[in-house]
Amino acid sequence: MQKNLIRLVYRSDSCISHDDVSGLDAIFNASIRNNKRNRISGALALPDGKFVQVVEGDRGEVDLLMKRVRADSRHENITILGERLIQARLFKKWSMARPDPTPLSQQSFRIITENGSGAQVTAILLDLMSRAEHRFVAGQIY
Repeated sequence: MQKNLIRLVYRSDSCISHDDVSGLDAIFNASIRNNKRNRISGALALPDGKFVQVVEGDRGEVDLLMKRVRADSRHENITILGERLIQARLFKKWSMARPDPTPLSQQSFRIITENGSGAQVTAILLDLMSRAEHRFVAGQIY
């Protein structure tokens, strides 16, 4: 068991157009590279002009990541939905998974984009990752 292992969930408003595929892919690919280097795992979804991300890792590395996120002009209105110490990773196989949120029910979509807690958002993203036909996964690290 790793000490100081945390899970942090945040949501922010994208300053990048949702149809700027190359810009969004650049963010995703940089996340894979950086998270792999820093032993951070997680998932990043891009629903309805939002970034919704779950990150898991050493507290120090996650704190540094969030410092970079807050300084990044590609998004604004960052809201931390949850942060907690954890015993084990839920997204342990991925430096960054990118689930497709389109198959979500309206209720689940609202939880992710508007009013969900960190635990609710994590559960929904984890469920999307478990459905092979509705995911895009990259950056396996473990």
